[in-house]
Amino acid sequence: MEIPIQQNLSKTYILIKSYYIILVFLLSSCSSFDNNDEVLIARLGDSYLYEHQVTSLINSKLSSVDSSIFIQQYINNWAQEELLLQKAALNINQDQLEIDKRLESYRRSLLIHAYEQKIIEQSLDTIVLEDQLQSYYNQHVDDYLLADKITKVMFVKTSIMAPKLDSLESWLFDNDTLLIDAIETYCHQYAKRFYYNPDEWLMWNDFQQIFSNELDISSLSMKNNTMILEDSLDVYFIHLINLKDKGEIAPLEYVKDEIRSILLNQRKLKTVEVIQTKLFEDAKQSNEFEVY
Repeated sequence: MEIPIQQNLSKTYILIKSYYIILVFLLSSCSSFDNNDEVLIARLGDSYLYEHQVTSLINSKLSSVDSSIFIQQYINNWAQEELLLQKAALNINQDQLEIDKRLESYRRSLLIHAYEQKIIEQSLDTIVLEDQLQSYYNQHVDDYLLADKITKVMFVKTSIMAPKLDSLESWLFDNDTLLIDAIETYCHQYAKRFYYNPDEWLMWNDFQQIFSNELDISSLSMKNNTMILEDSLDVYFIHLINLKDKGEIAPLEYVKDEIRSILLNQRKLKTVEVIQTKLFEDAKQSNEFEVY
């Protein structure tokens, strides 16, 4: 009959030094010790736990009591994990070779990935020019059909008693970009809510959620692109600058970030491919790699 892990832990010989000694080592300066010293704090069979493995994990803000609790928990967790590993090793002998292969494959993959990331960091040109974005967009324009309606819009909600409402209306419904400062200054002083970013595309659903149940904006279109609504307290100004319906081709500026990511990823793959080829050719020329 198998002995439960917790019971097995209590019956397995674990050598643990006293808390006082551990805390002296962990919470005081270690400059007086030689750097090559290995301070043993616990043992489980042929597995050993050393001081440096624990000190690197302790938060310097912990009190002595909290550090003591942390150390005890860490040692217990370490011992339980070692027991599980030992138990597993005794019961998987038939599959051990396959597990070793998988672990080795995983280790190799991690090493290769780390090296590739280092190559990319050192070599990758991360600047994507506008003409490169435009070129990719032109070649793949049919891939960028809109799944939902998008819009460019300006919106202001302010008190019906606010000053210069006629001026605000004129500023908002004029397409003169020189009026941006005047609009922003007014909105910061008097608007209860406003959205003014004529260069940004919004999902239509996100735009509708701005109003919740306050307004019915279903009649807005590019033919009827301005709207002024009032209730007993407030006045609402809406200027629809642009609108693209579902199924239309997305404008470049709307998909620019996505295209930039695609181009950078292509560069990453190409960079790694070039390095791999160079390493392979160098190995052949130096006779480091030979086929018999």
